[in-house]
Amino acid sequence: MPTIGVRELREQTSEVLRQIRERRAEYIVTYQGKPVALLLPVDSEAVEEAMVQAGRRSVEGGLETWRRVMEQLRRDWPADKSTQELMDEIRR
Repeated sequence: MPTIGVRELREQTSEVLRQIRERRAEYIVTYQGKPVALLLPVDSEAVEEAMVQAGRRSVEGGLETWRRVMEQLRRDWPADKSTQELMDEIRR
């Protein structure tokens, strides 16, 4: 697998990406001579599916967090005070 320095990558980004896309080339990116990243071709369909799944997990996790917060608010909400009364207390 060939290596490419950050400076060279910056100067040749279009060509490197073309090689990855057309020849499925792989590169090790180096910074000051040390490896810092890999450039690899991806399967577009697999990436799209992974993005969809990540989005679903994010939404589901967000909804679960929202449900927990709402339940905590329901448990802790003072039964004898309105929202306006609580806001007035906070402002004071």
